[in-house]
Amino acid sequence: MKWLRVVLAVGYPFLIFVGLQFLEARWIALGVATWLLLRWVTSWRSPSKEDVLRLLVPAVLVATALGTTIIWNDEQALLFLPVVVNLALLLAFARTLWSGPPLIESFARMQVPELPPDEVRYCRSVTIVWCAFFIGNGSICASLALFGSAWVWTLYTGFVSYLLIGLLFAVEFLVRSWRFGRYAGTPMEPIFRRIFRPPPDEGSSRGV
Repeated sequence: MKWLRVVLAVGYPFLIFVGLQFLEARWIALGVATWLLLRWVTSWRSPSKEDVLRLLVPAVLVATALGTTIIWNDEQALLFLPVVVNLALLLAFARTLWSGPPLIESFARMQVPELPPDEVRYCRSVTIVWCAFFIGNGSICASLALFGSAWVWTLYTGFVSYLLIGLLFAVEFLVRSWRFGRYAGTPMEPIFRRIFRPPPDEGSSRGV
């Protein structure tokens, strides 16, 4: 069931594009709303205050887009859901810059619990870069929803944006590996050992 949710989420732009060739926008919106409601019911748990604050804005925006489509049969509102996704991710990353620790730092500490100060600063900078990416990506998605053709919107939101996310992730991983040697235990370790310096703990153990 989880794989189906992933396929539906990733393939949303293509499903919308194909659906609009055969159905009115309001019926597609009703289908999306039903799916979201069923997903919420089947995964129900008592939300914490933090969960409510984190999901309130995206939930209101999604409900507004779907409600607008259902009432006025406006297909353009459906095209704004990728913008909501980027906004939700932006809020998730940006919130940690104030409340701390930055989200990228939390991810890094899953691999290395104790980070040196320079890597902590690096993680904060990378979190800011991701925030800037979601602002730019969301702006492009909004522009295409307003002024682009349905096919260009589908191509960008369903393929190009994921490609850009993967590219940014890969570049950041390469930079981190170069600066801090954080690649031990990853599938790329054999290759990175030939390119970059060994991980700090390994290098120190060799010097003993």
